[in-house]
Amino acid sequence: MFTVLNQASGKSFQSAGDAPVLDDALAHGLNFPYGCQNGFCGKCKAVVLNGEIDYDGDVPAALTEQDLEANMALLCQCRATSDLYINVDELDDLANIEVRSLPCKVEQINRLNHDVIQIMLKIPGAQSLQYLAGQYLDLEHSDFEPRAFSIANAPVNSNLIELHVRLVEDGQFTNFIFNSLTEKTILRIEGPKGDFFLREESDKPAILIAGGTGFGPIKAIVEHLISIDSQRKIHIYWGVRAEEDIYSSLPSEWANEFETISYTPVLSEANGSWRGEKGYVHEAVIQDFSNLSDYEVYACGPPIMVRAAASGCLERGLSKKHFYSDAFEYAFEENADD
Repeated sequence: MFTVLNQASGKSFQSAGDAPVLDDALAHGLNFPYGCQNGFCGKCKAVVLNGEIDYDGDVPAALTEQDLEANMALLCQCRATSDLYINVDELDDLANIEVRSLPCKVEQINRLNHDVIQIMLKIPGAQSLQYLAGQYLDLEHSDFEPRAFSIANAPVNSNLIELHVRLVEDGQFTNFIFNSLTEKTILRIEGPKGDFFLREESDKPAILIAGGTGFGPIKAIVEHLISIDSQRKIHIYWGVRAEEDIYSSLPSEWANEFETISYTPVLSEANGSWRGEKGYVHEAVIQDFSNLSDYEVYACGPPIMVRAAASGCLERGLSKKHFYSDAFEYAFEENADD
């Protein structure tokens, strides 16, 4: 048994070395940041100040040469092989959020467009799920591996959970959802998970960047801000390929109803009739904001979009600590179907 000590908080936990360091930390109640838990997003990177770790296979691609030179490890993939002394900034906001496994019933299934479906899940009885706006959960079915989906509604009525699911080519689970899942089916959920959530204590204006069904958690964040009567200035950018991929009118409705909310849809493959913004969504943000030093940015969607948004926003003066992201990793063997 090895002792893992976090220099940043002074907290420690025990690890037998047979599970990833992140799993052991979460099991002991430590609120380490993480995202996909599959080794792709890099959110759980941490500096190993002393001690030895190992990976089951090759070093994950999320670790760059510079990361390795700085003794950084990917906690969701590495295992302790000795006592460890690490440095991780824990997330206080998650301290009272319990990850739970709960049964749920498919209450409604609604097709939002040609390749996006809305699922409303109801947690039976008096049970509920406490979560922060923007987090995700794992959806479980006995015939498939669990899949990660962002929660698309604000944590106001938490016995109802809304998911936006995009049909993934050759994705077994998403094809099942689109073609075979029926209302009243009993599934299980495990969550909430992830460190992508609204920093509610901040009063900084926020830029919310969504790619595809990355609109789901952005929707949850906006709905929560509205529910608490927040006066923060909110700029929503939603990037999709074509106009038919804009599967919700809610952003336009919010922008019309609330003076604090603006909305810019961006099409990367627009046809000749489109009069709005064209190109990539992060480029529209960079075009509109020359200085982001006083902003927060929340970006959710495909990894290439999230990385481009991070790079462009940091070049515009955004503080790295004020860039929050969730990169959907469905391209990697359907590890997440969002």
